[in-house]
Amino acid sequence: MNHHPTDFSHLAPVIAVPDVSETIAWYRDKLGFDITFTWNDPVDYAVLKRGERISLHFSRAGHFSKDKLPDSTSVYFFVHDVDAVHTEFVDKGVENITTPKDWEYGMRDFDVVDINGYRLSFGRGK
Repeated sequence: MNHHPTDFSHLAPVIAVPDVSETIAWYRDKLGFDITFTWNDPVDYAVLKRGERISLHFSRAGHFSKDKLPDSTSVYFFVHDVDAVHTEFVDKGVENITTPKDWEYGMRDFDVVDINGYRLSFGRGK
């Protein structure tokens, strides 16, 4: 596949959290992310990955700016098998999780609320 020089290659959102160490442990233990980078001790910035192209960055709230945590933030992950991912999370004891559902907009997905109150959606087109 040929790419235009101005095409984007991937996305890595930076999400502000009150406790980076607690957050990365939860994403590692509950959602199966790998910790690929941490900065400082105690940790106030970290990079987590799952698969080849899924990367999340977490920053201690207020570390880079004086902004407060957002009132509502959500991240949508496109997955290959919604039901298998849901089963994995349930088996790991993830709480605040909905049941996969088929939607009229052509997706099958479910939501998880993480330990910081962020909504994470996992889905696939039908």
